[in-house]
Amino acid sequence: MRRLSPLAVVWLLLAPAGTASSDKPGDPAPLALRREVARLRLERELSTGKGFYLRLDAGQKRLALMLQGVALDDYAANGLEVGVPEVLFVDRRPPEDWDSATISKGRLDPERQRDRTLVVAPAPAATTPPATGASPAPSPAPPPIPKSAEESVSVPSPYRIVFAEGISLEVRSSGAGGRNRSALRRALDATSLRLSDLGSALGFGARERVRLRVTLAAEDAAALYRSLPPDVGLIVVGLRPS
Repeated sequence: MRRLSPLAVVWLLLAPAGTASSDKPGDPAPLALRREVARLRLERELSTGKGFYLRLDAGQKRLALMLQGVALDDYAANGLEVGVPEVLFVDRRPPEDWDSATISKGRLDPERQRDRTLVVAPAPAATTPPATGASPAPSPAPPPIPKSAEESVSVPSPYRIVFAEGISLEVRSSGAGGRNRSALRRALDATSLRLSDLGSALGFGARERVRLRVTLAAEDAAALYRSLPPDVGLIVVGLRPS
């Protein structure tokens, strides 16, 4: 395994999610059953609530935005990985049942920013009739058409959805469609994420326990970034024990 600088967060990528892994000797079968029951109970609570949540299916490689058990958007994932941090070469693995606990209050990093357009009202039309023989005054120019959501919200790649319990979902995009952020802006976003990792390694900010990394088509990643509600929840299903 390749190790980075001691001041960097090293993400130990486990086996790709959804693939088979070797069972630990002596693990009782009821443990896996209890985890599955806990996840089903959690999914039922989310489906009967009033909040939005993301449902990440590791086995089917699907990411869906849900409300009361109904999929509002459903995206196919080209790649899916799970990682845990290693800080100063000290492994910080979470409890094995982390995916059966509540994951809430997700926020975008970097935050969504909308380009502001200044609309200037046209000058009032003249009320006095033009003099005899004079040419009529030109009509004022129509106001500009407002930008659509695709034009007014630029999309970084990658971006993260950070949850209050120390779980983060990193969304990467494949292809070039749907992205309208300049190369300089994308470089600044990537630098900001690296600085966030460095701060976590040094003990600053929130402690990150698990990072999920998913790769979506560029159009899907952009649509999720633009439409993600605030304080979104997360449920992860289909993960095999590591």
